[in-house]
Amino acid sequence: MPIIKSAIKRMKQNAASRDRNRHYRSHMKSVIKLLLTYVQQGEIEKAKKILPDVISAIDIAAKKRIIHENNAARKKSRIQRAINAGPSKKEEKPVKEKAVKKAAKTKKAKEEKKDE
Repeated sequence: MPIIKSAIKRMKQNAASRDRNRHYRSHMKSVIKLLLTYVQQGEIEKAKKILPDVISAIDIAAKKRIIHENNAARKKSRIQRAINAGPSKKEEKPVKEKAVKKAAKTKKAKEEKKDE
């Protein structure tokens, strides 16, 4: 606990500010999560319908300095990309032929060392 009078006051101010800001941060996270679940389920029309509300919530949080402006821009960009991409499917990335050959070489070399 702070002892200095100004530190005590600052602690009270921070608590009040945190309580005021909690609503905006929580609302922003909730609408983002809702939009991303719509995208995940393939309901792109619903996602596009609530997109303005989501962007507005992010902009409000940035304007009130709850999140940084660059963080807001990044969130908006990722949301828009998610909508454009559609529902994501858990697919593995294609493996390059060079990587497969290299893995085979190293495996073969290890086996030869064990035999020696």
